[in-house]
Amino acid sequence: MKNLYALFFIAFIWSCPLSSKGQDLSFVNHTEFGLLTGTDNFGPRTNFTFQTFNGLQIHRTHHLGFVTGLDQYGNYSVLPLALGWKGVLNPQNRWQVYGAVDLGYGSALLEKMEINEWNQHHWRKGGRMAQGTLGFKYKTKKANFWTVSVSLRQQISYFYIGNPARLSPDRNRMEDWSYYEEDKVTFNNLVYRVGYWF
Repeated sequence: MKNLYALFFIAFIWSCPLSSKGQDLSFVNHTEFGLLTGTDNFGPRTNFTFQTFNGLQIHRTHHLGFVTGLDQYGNYSVLPLALGWKGVLNPQNRWQVYGAVDLGYGSALLEKMEINEWNQHHWRKGGRMAQGTLGFKYKTKKANFWTVSVSLRQQISYFYIGNPARLSPDRNRMEDWSYYEEDKVTFNNLVYRVGYWF
């Protein structure tokens, strides 16, 4: 997992154009780090989140693009894949107010099936993800921006336990399992982020 954090940190540093000329380009990148806070069956939690938006400025106040990153819920890693919209209220000012909406899917691609000593299989699947954000942008001398934001984020995931009834069981075929249990988990988060926008 440390290697994954290092990868995202390098991606963040690479995406911050410290030598950028600040030209008005149609391409937009917004990269952020932050904390996912919320409660679940085990009580309050605080988790790590990384997010990057890459898209186009379709109007002075509107941006459309794709969102990806990493949400870390304890030992469970979710890769968000979403369509995103960002709207800026006052683009002429140095301090700007913006809002954002992201809708998509949280993938459990990094998760592996685990098998215990009783041949019980444990695995996870992702699900729907939605997020609404309110934030502030501060324009630098290079016409890029530092940002702070607060978001409401909902992530649905599915946790499975099963005992196979045959060799090489298919996760999606109920008849391949003598015992099969599905738990739907909804992570409701209040998210705090800082980032860089160019």
